[in-house]
Amino acid sequence: MSHDHVHDGLDILQTCIGYSFSDIQLLKRALTHRSADQNTHGKHMERQEFLGDAVLGLVISEFLHDTYPDKPEGELSRMRSVLVRKQGLLEVAQAWQLSAYLCVGDSERIGKNGGGIKSPSIAANAVEAVIGAVFEDGGWDAARHLVRCAWQKMLADIGSIDTRDAKSRLQEWTQANDMGLPEYELRDLGTGSSPRFEAGCRVKGTLLGRGRGERKKQAETKAAEQAYRKLKHD
Repeated sequence: MSHDHVHDGLDILQTCIGYSFSDIQLLKRALTHRSADQNTHGKHMERQEFLGDAVLGLVISEFLHDTYPDKPEGELSRMRSVLVRKQGLLEVAQAWQLSAYLCVGDSERIGKNGGGIKSPSIAANAVEAVIGAVFEDGGWDAARHLVRCAWQKMLADIGSIDTRDAKSRLQEWTQANDMGLPEYELRDLGTGSSPRFEAGCRVKGTLLGRGRGERKKQAETKAAEQAYRKLKHD
């Protein structure tokens, strides 16, 4: 599938994101994954993704700083982490229907005739690349407007979300209820396993939660979530 075919209809995408590019090549680059062509010579999304990640973090930081003047820095940092995490990027990618415009190699596509993208991470990264491209094309005000519009609902909801991670919530619960500190046991299933790590969470010696993840913290967090739900509902 040619790059031009994948990039057809970019006027629709620009309408969807609420920004029209002066240099459309910047947008095309933001939508091109490194797997698309061995001859991209750096003309793919990674550098714009690097830029967009920084712009996104600054826009979110500015919003939180101005909106919550009484919250301490630590809480603002946790709120920002929730807003910039992969799940939020995937929600924006879905709202923009970004996968339809991505140019990736055959190894990253589902089906020969342009089905979906195998890795959700590519769509998430492309959102950051588009933000970076808008910053390159239109400057700070354009990028800021784009992010605030795309994250509007998430920004509105963040004040009512418990931003503590599952391990912190569980520890606060067990200490408040004189149950001591949770204990975690971790198993490395080996490099060939996916996910690689399995964690168990015990409270007062009782196994209350299990979780798996590609990283140790991810596995422990899932185990803590399960344990917390059990304790809350018992």
